[in-house]
Amino acid sequence: MDATHETFQEEPREWAARSLTAAAKMWCGSLAFFFAAFVFAYFYLKALDLNHGWTIGKHVSPSGGLGVAILAAYLLSGLLMYLAARRPSDEISMGVAAIVLALLGVGLQFLEYAFLGFGPASGGYASVFFGWTATYALGGLWGLYWMETSVAALWRARRNGFAQADPGMLRNGMMACSICWTFFVAIGTIMFVVLYLV
Repeated sequence: MDATHETFQEEPREWAARSLTAAAKMWCGSLAFFFAAFVFAYFYLKALDLNHGWTIGKHVSPSGGLGVAILAAYLLSGLLMYLAARRPSDEISMGVAAIVLALLGVGLQFLEYAFLGFGPASGGYASVFFGWTATYALGGLWGLYWMETSVAALWRARRNGFAQADPGMLRNGMMACSICWTFFVAIGTIMFVVLYLV
């Protein structure tokens, strides 16, 4: 008996773009559920406040100025990444600027910890603040890695005249990164409102 070898038909190229976009949106959904836990913890602990331990001490409030600076760096980074994914002529310069601003936002977040007058054990608010901002900063490092690899791949491919790379696939990867990063920045905006203004 001869074994027959079934050949598989290649997927159309446009399916890959849709798959990247769908995967980015699913990742955004998982981010939403992850950070929703901190929103729940914030309002649940604040509403319960059984032992009057929402804030322990007199100076349990972060610096509003640093909070605004962190938010501004992330917002500008998100805007530039959004534009970079949609303007092929400016994708490298805007992508690099988005990376620098995101790095500034992460750096400012860690700098803020040095000037806080409270620690994670200073009540419910402090524990939610440290948990939420620390995981958000680590998520920012993840976003930085993805942005850097997307921009670097496009830069290398453009330098080589797209000889060994498909520009469409690289730009689709940049678009997926843009979707996730702008969603991540939107979560940071909600975080700012809850932790600094509510």
